[in-house]
Amino acid sequence: MSAASSPVPGLDPLRARLIERLPKAELHLHLEGSVEPELALALARKHGKPLPGDEAGAEGLRRSYVFKDFGEFVRMYLAISACLTDAEDFAAIVVDLARKLAAENVRYAEVTFTPMTHVNRGVTGDTLLAGLAEGRARARTEHGVELAWVFDIVRHRFAEGAPTLALALEGRQVGVIGLGFAGPESPQWPTAPYAPLFARARAEGLRSLPHAGELDGPGSVWSALRELGADRIGHGVQCLADPALVEHLREHQVPLEVCPTSNVGIGLYPALAAHPLPQLLAAGLHVSLASDDPPMFATSLAEEYRRCAAAFGWDAPQIAALARNSVEHSFMPAEAKVRLLAEQAAVLAELHTLAGAPPM
Repeated sequence: MSAASSPVPGLDPLRARLIERLPKAELHLHLEGSVEPELALALARKHGKPLPGDEAGAEGLRRSYVFKDFGEFVRMYLAISACLTDAEDFAAIVVDLARKLAAENVRYAEVTFTPMTHVNRGVTGDTLLAGLAEGRARARTEHGVELAWVFDIVRHRFAEGAPTLALALEGRQVGVIGLGFAGPESPQWPTAPYAPLFARARAEGLRSLPHAGELDGPGSVWSALRELGADRIGHGVQCLADPALVEHLREHQVPLEVCPTSNVGIGLYPALAAHPLPQLLAAGLHVSLASDDPPMFATSLAEEYRRCAAAFGWDAPQIAALARNSVEHSFMPAEAKVRLLAEQAAVLAELHTLAGAPPM
């Protein structure tokens, strides 16, 4: 049994069953960071690329998924990205991601993809879009999973911003819904120069979905809001240091995509018990759970629910509320939201009745 599916101490069967059965959405998930070691190794061997620990096979690669800091994580992420070359490679990782999502009853995901990482290696935009389009179509037909794309700009590579936006606009026909913003948060690479790009993206109908407030403090979140017009914030966990920011996020109902296990995995917090997720919820902020780069942190979306429910003592309604948030905070079509929310409510009511509680 893999680490991502091992039983979680302190989680009773009813809550475990609810997490398993709830139809879910995921809003913070990186495509390149979703590649399982077995598939990464196959792609590396296909193209003659080295990977850390690959001399010991997939398990050796998996053992290399332990990071002392964000820099080590990025180096592994880029090594795996370098193994993706042709349209078939991109389609393969999309379909495999959909397979894993379907196994956990994730029906919809907004998946971040960093196109210029590949274009800089000589992969054409047409190749990227063709691979994503094929993978997305197969995800729907083979696994019943609907995928949307967020094309990411790396903040310390300003010259890549305009071509990323151009590809994102072209990619709307294959499911691109937003423009992301990631990379090291530092005053050395300010947000303001990207404001015109994000303004154009929003004018063209794309959503602004930046990372902020993970590696840096509240100022990073304020910049994402004021300069990039953020519709949601990726991470945002450092917001609690600024009561005015917390009030703004609550008043304007700006959702946070919170990824507890990856925050711990890059050393941001020493353990899940130290994560500020309970404080974010207690502050009335709009929060959804996500897995970020699941195999690189030995997790999954369902595992995030299991671990957090056990660590923070969530009951069934609290678990269902987090699942509902992910749907409500998503940009899936309105009719799809209504259907998925109704399914979630039915599952919660059924299990509530089975537990012997009065009807909800």
